[in-house]
Amino acid sequence: MSKISKLLDKTFWLYVGLGFLNYGICNAIMFVLHKGFHVATTPSLIIEFALQTGISFLLNRYVTFRGIPISRYWPVKFVVSVGLSYLIAKVLLFRVYEYLVTLPFFIAICDWVQGIAAKNSDPLDFRHSLVMLACTFTYCVINYIGQRYYVFKPVTQKTEG
Repeated sequence: MSKISKLLDKTFWLYVGLGFLNYGICNAIMFVLHKGFHVATTPSLIIEFALQTGISFLLNRYVTFRGIPISRYWPVKFVVSVGLSYLIAKVLLFRVYEYLVTLPFFIAICDWVQGIAAKNSDPLDFRHSLVMLACTFTYCVINYIGQRYYVFKPVTQKTEG
């Protein structure tokens, strides 16, 4: 089995499907809070992160990776993996994404997308929303790698880690 076939196995597609639902629901809640109830960005992201993490925990442990022999330290590994994913995607990369959407090339792309998707919105607010979505998507990718290859990595009976 090739490395790509192994990566894109049934577990990957289950994770993607369930993660897409989780992502969609939690992002909808984040945007309702942020746009509908005018909750600031940071609290909106924290609430979205908490919901996404809780749902991810339940789905990964009891659906996606069920039946896989894993380390008894998986709860600690889960917290570490999620924390690092959050730190990288939603703290460190948030500033990078904010900077990128100020570059002329990205402003032009954002203006084009906004013209199609959200004609009546404020351009700065639209770009900020794209930054929030990019952070969340990046978090999902990093989190998948951590969940699959660190938290729920199968262990053998002889070695546990």
